Amino acid sequence: MPAVFAVIGYGNTGKTTLIRNIIRELHQRNYKVAVIKHDPQDHGEVDKVGSDTYNFWEEGCRTVALSSPSRITLFRRTEEDTLPDNIIPLCGDVDFVILEGYKGLNYPKIEVRSEIKGTVPNIKNLLAIVIDQARNLSKYDKNHNRVPLFDRQQVGSLVDVIENSNLQKFL
Repeated sequence: MPAVFAVIGYGNTGKTTLIRNIIRELHQRNYKVAVIKHDPQDHGEVDKVGSDTYNFWEEGCRTVALSSPSRITLFRRTEEDTLPDNIIPLCGDVDFVILEGYKGLNYPKIEVRSEIKGTVPNIKNLLAIVIDQARNLSKYDKNHNRVPLFDRQQVGSLVDVIENSNLQKFL
């Protein structure tokens, strides 16, 4: 079973950029990584208009799969939001699954913020907080909040925390 954690935060705070940097660092450490991106508003488009798979989907297929020598892409209609627990088995042989979003679920979380103002809210299973600029570190009350705080450039140190956390205990 892979280790699972979520990267959460408001829109346009840099979650995707941070996840890309975490993926690079995990790859450098020889880990295999999967990502599940939550799209609760159904904004995402991943199939090209006019492609065969797009046309099959538009005709109302329940499932459309695209298979090639380098990847499998699967589109399946659902009646409700699918929980990560049901998607993780589809990720294959990986060491880590990173969730983008899912802040309301009980997974270990890394929160991305633009800055720290006062104390950190009580977010269940918060592993770390990542902020925009190191100068904001001085605003963080390290004695009151026991969650590690990182600048966006400290990805190596953040991945150290991820590696050393017992992520399995949250599953």
